[in-house]
Amino acid sequence: MKILITGGSGLLAGRLASYLAAFHTLTLVSRKNINNIFNDPSIEVKTYSSVQDIEKLLLNQDIILYASGPNAVDCAKSDLVKTYINDTKYIIKCAKEISSVKKFIFFSSIRAVSDNCQGLITEKSHCSPTTHYGKLKVSIENLLINDNFNDNLTRIILRITNGYGYPAHDSVNCWDLVIMNICKQAVINGEIRLNSDGSDFKDFIPIKSIAEITNNIINNEDNSEIFNVSSGISTKVIDFIKKIKDILEIKLSKKIKISLNINSNNTVSASNFTVDNSKITDRQYMSMLNHDKEINNLIDFCVNRFK
Repeated sequence: MKILITGGSGLLAGRLASYLAAFHTLTLVSRKNINNIFNDPSIEVKTYSSVQDIEKLLLNQDIILYASGPNAVDCAKSDLVKTYINDTKYIIKCAKEISSVKKFIFFSSIRAVSDNCQGLITEKSHCSPTTHYGKLKVSIENLLINDNFNDNLTRIILRITNGYGYPAHDSVNCWDLVIMNICKQAVINGEIRLNSDGSDFKDFIPIKSIAEITNNIINNEDNSEIFNVSSGISTKVIDFIKKIKDILEIKLSKKIKISLNINSNNTVSASNFTVDNSKITDRQYMSMLNHDKEINNLIDFCVNRFK
């Protein structure tokens, strides 16, 4: 397939490109200059300044992987969000009009459903996000879901839980995300400081699994669908960090201290929940998760980058 991936300088897009390059011909687009990042003839990197530049690149593409978007902090900037929504509308319009484009895959978040997950979350769960980030994700979903389907464009929404892993290149800014941040802290400082008491639950999934699921959907899914992309198991943050700590201590040959902020104003409910992933498991889109390998690779990246 010929695939265009947006958000080229980001964590997810970079890892998608690294994984999918073995199977497809890729065009990776970014507003930032990352032209010399990938040394792979299957990946063409393009820098763009306007959405019209992307329109030209869509010609002869088979699939769009829409992995760009403001992070949780930038979603509070109304002008930036407005521009992103308008650009997204334009790209969807172009995708519908260009006959070669058959699939539009949007990388959403489980936070489009809720910023405080409770109980069982399925693809049919009511969306009621409370943060700017969750509201933006559901607004893009609605652009696709409520769109006129009188065309040949397959629309696929992937609601990802807490993806984590090593970045594909040094210029990725991902170190505010909790798992990446604690690995960086451990390598630089020999300790881990958490801004909460770690009692909240998250569903962690390796980015390698997200890339694998995406490739299987590219190859096999021809219907417009929403998929939860999750491990199917929620874990206390502190328990997952302790798992990483054990691996860190072996790889770094030293003890790692964990400091918790027990006085944090953490409004996240410390309740277990399940993000149902039966749609991807029933279709055999996801093989067995390998947390240990993703964690080891992330630690190795941090050692090479920060030590």
